[in-house]
Amino acid sequence: MPDHHSNPLLADSLLPRFSQLRIEAGGPQPRETLLLESLGELECAIEELRVTEEELRQHQGLLAEAWQAAESTSEWNRDLFEGAAECMLATDPGGLIRDVNRAAGVLFGVRPEHLRGKPLAVFVPDDQRREFRMRLDRAGKSGEPMEWEMEIAARGQAPRWVEARVAPFAPRTAAGGLHWTLRDVTSRRAADQSRAEAVETLKLALNASDRATVLLDVDGTVMLWTPAAECLLGWTEAEVAGARVPAFDEFAERVIERVAAQKNGGEAAVVPVRARTRDGAELDLEVKVSPLAGPAGTARGTVLHLAAAGAADEEIVPAAAAAVPEAQAAQPVPGQRSSWSEAEARRVLLSVPQGGDLVEALRQGIAAGVYLGHLRPGDRLPSIREVTRHTGHDHRYVSAAYRRLATEGVVEIRTRHGVVVGSGPQPAEAPENETAAWLAGVIGQAADVQVKVPHLPDLVRKWTAAAAVRCLCVDGTEDGLASLTAELGGQWGFETRRLNAADGPRRDDLLTALREADLVVTTPFHVASVESAARAAGVPVVVLEASREIVAAAEERLREGPLTAVVTDPRYGERLRCMAGGERLNVVLADDVAAVEALDPTEPVLLTRAAQQKLKRSMRLLAPVSPSFSSSRAGDLAAVLIRRNLSALRNGG
Repeated sequence: MPDHHSNPLLADSLLPRFSQLRIEAGGPQPRETLLLESLGELECAIEELRVTEEELRQHQGLLAEAWQAAESTSEWNRDLFEGAAECMLATDPGGLIRDVNRAAGVLFGVRPEHLRGKPLAVFVPDDQRREFRMRLDRAGKSGEPMEWEMEIAARGQAPRWVEARVAPFAPRTAAGGLHWTLRDVTSRRAADQSRAEAVETLKLALNASDRATVLLDVDGTVMLWTPAAECLLGWTEAEVAGARVPAFDEFAERVIERVAAQKNGGEAAVVPVRARTRDGAELDLEVKVSPLAGPAGTARGTVLHLAAAGAADEEIVPAAAAAVPEAQAAQPVPGQRSSWSEAEARRVLLSVPQGGDLVEALRQGIAAGVYLGHLRPGDRLPSIREVTRHTGHDHRYVSAAYRRLATEGVVEIRTRHGVVVGSGPQPAEAPENETAAWLAGVIGQAADVQVKVPHLPDLVRKWTAAAAVRCLCVDGTEDGLASLTAELGGQWGFETRRLNAADGPRRDDLLTALREADLVVTTPFHVASVESAARAAGVPVVVLEASREIVAAAEERLREGPLTAVVTDPRYGERLRCMAGGERLNVVLADDVAAVEALDPTEPVLLTRAAQQKLKRSMRLLAPVSPSFSSSRAGDLAAVLIRRNLSALRNGG
């Protein structure tokens, strides 16, 4: 396209030529010739004007497109800003609020339009404003993003703690300022404080105990060393904190680590150890090893209870009325679920009325303990020697009483373990199949929250079928999309919509789809491309993983030899090659008719749902086509389903 700036149409061409024609009009040149020249010049001028007009029209179109793109980007950014779940605002360098989003109005308890023009400092408590202004000044001068926590005194609300992320910006059309993102961390700080207080209380309780206790980190270093451990071995906590236990040699450490790893369910075990004290003396210990595990079974460390050999039994036996000094009578009874102290256990189990029946007294005491939750089957009861000492009865009479209770099933007498609470009646027979056992568990849990069994079907129907969940399925392969839509639609009853993210989802398509979605379900391959936009739109994201059963079956087969996978998209085949032994995986495309026909019909194959829909022949399957995803996130999907239906019920929808 020619550049009209390089064509001096009027100033440099037309006007000088018209002046020349005017001069020639007064000369001797014939009028006919002059008229023809003038018409020629006029025709050239008109043509040049047409060219210039077309150039201007094209430039105007380009400017309009650029303006429309700028407005679209501005609208997109504004939607993200307004719909962000976190509080976001912009201020000038002095902290005067220029713009806020809706979440900021909720945090500050003021409508967003009333926040604009107000100093942010008015929401900071008086005693913290000086520090706030100092941080504000540093944030403006540093030119780098800063983070800190501060307190906000919102209108009509209790003070709240927020995490402030502040970044300077310098727009082209206005003075520079600061961009703020505020996240409410009041609950987190309260939880952190509660945990810190709980840890401190636990440490005080352990330090007050006369049992030598050592807490080890997951790598075997000392985290806690009680005064009783110092008395037993000689080292102070300051000397051993952050180091290995100095009393143990390498062999003892390996034994303790191995026992802790084997007892990862939390069960304790006693390990005999030859240790040395700080002054070099050798000491035979019995170490009770109790592994610590988090809610998901993650190892947190190990607790060691140390006792000199021969003394450990008296210290760790879970007896209801062990022979302990009176000074310890108020300590809780180990092995019990509730709050019986040693004194209370002795009173209930070992107090026989004058002239009363020992058998009946023990029977009633044990029954009361089980009924109140203080005893459970397998808990150890006072030994014959202990009952004899505390009641004054002959040991043969006590032994006969326990044998009688054993015939009734009230107690059990175990060799080398003494007398324990009986197991009671046999539990009800379990349902015959897996689904029935699952339903029995659901009904049992419903009873815990006071849901009546006859009402359960209606409750499930109401909370899952009142409104459909609009689910946006995002993946970059047809194999993944086919499985997502089929399983979320068939298993969960969701209204599914596909979004192919093979090369990353287009921004406009994603934004449009999110406006019509209650949930986004994707795979780990595409979560990064949709998470931020979904979070800004307030739409939850659930990331599904492959079925563990299918992966296990495929990897077991690959350990034995080659395996064929039939897919529709080669990119999905590359995902499957990441399995253990994936170098032996043969990927065949469903569209490759010759390759499919050449497959041995007696050999099992790994088949995707999309490929199954394309094939015109049956195949021997290594694993079922469905479910192709793990059920590990079923709870998240169920939570979205229930929230959607409860919201619809509240709104009358």
